[in-house]
Amino acid sequence: MRNLLRFIVRHNFIIIFIFLEILAFILLIQSNKFHRAKYVNFTYSIAGGFSKAFVNIKEYVSLREENRKLIEENNKLYNLLKSSYRTTTFNAVPANDTTYKRIYLYIDAKVINNSTNKQYNYITLNKGRNHGIEPDMAVVSDKGIVGIVKDVTNNYASILSLLNRKFKVNGKIKRNDYFGPLSWIGKGHTKAILTDIPHHVEILVGDTIVTSGYSAIFPEGYMIGIASSFKLKGGNYYEIKVDLATDFKNLSNVQVVKNLFREEQIELEKSAEK
Repeated sequence: MRNLLRFIVRHNFIIIFIFLEILAFILLIQSNKFHRAKYVNFTYSIAGGFSKAFVNIKEYVSLREENRKLIEENNKLYNLLKSSYRTTTFNAVPANDTTYKRIYLYIDAKVINNSTNKQYNYITLNKGRNHGIEPDMAVVSDKGIVGIVKDVTNNYASILSLLNRKFKVNGKIKRNDYFGPLSWIGKGHTKAILTDIPHHVEILVGDTIVTSGYSAIFPEGYMIGIASSFKLKGGNYYEIKVDLATDFKNLSNVQVVKNLFREEQIELEKSAEK
C-alpha cells in the first residue's frame, strides 16, 4: 500500500493528465453525435475482430477431430471401391453382388516419425500387428504412394519410404500404359526417376505416372507423380524425371493396403519360376 501511494505521489501529474484526457474524451463522445457514431463503429469493429479470431481458433482446435472423421470415412470408401474386389464369375454382375470378393483392405494409420534427409529414409506408424498390419503391405496417402511396410511390432510399423535407395516400384504412364521401374533420385524429397521406357514411346511433360499393378503390393492406378522432363539413355530407353505427388515433408495420415490374395499370387509366381 505504501509503495502504491509513493507511486501516485511521484506520478500525480501524469495520472491527473490521463484522467482529464479520458474525461474529455467521454464528454466529447456524449455531446457530439458524429464522434459517438465513430466510437460505436470502432468498438463494433474491434469486438468483431476478436469474435472472428475466437471462431478461427475454435475451428482450428476442432480440425483434429474433423480430420479423424474424414480419415475414417475415406477408409470406408476405399474399402467399398469396386477396384478393391474381384468377381468370381465370368458374367457381369452388380458391384454389390456376393460373387464379388474383396481384394484389398485399407487400414488407416498416423505417421509418428519420418525422415527425409538421409539416403535410407524410414517412416514409423502408430499401428502394427495388432491392427492387421504385416510386412510387404503398400502404404499410400490421399495424394499418392508413400512406401512399403518393412517391419512390424504389436503396435508399430516401420515403413520403407519411397525416399529410400532400396525402394523400387513399377510405375507406368497412365496415358499409354508403358511401364518401368521407378526409384528415388537420392536427394531432396520431390523427385523420382522412371526408367526403361522404350525410345519409340511418345512421352509428354505433364504425363501422369501411376502404379502399374504388376506386383502383389501396390494396387493398379495409384498416383505417383507427374513427368517433369525426360531424356534418352543409352539410345534405346527413356529416363523420365517425375515430380512426386506425395509431400513427404507434410505427411500425417496414411492408409496401409493389404492384398488379401498376395500369398496366392506369390506362391503361383514362385512355382512358375521353378
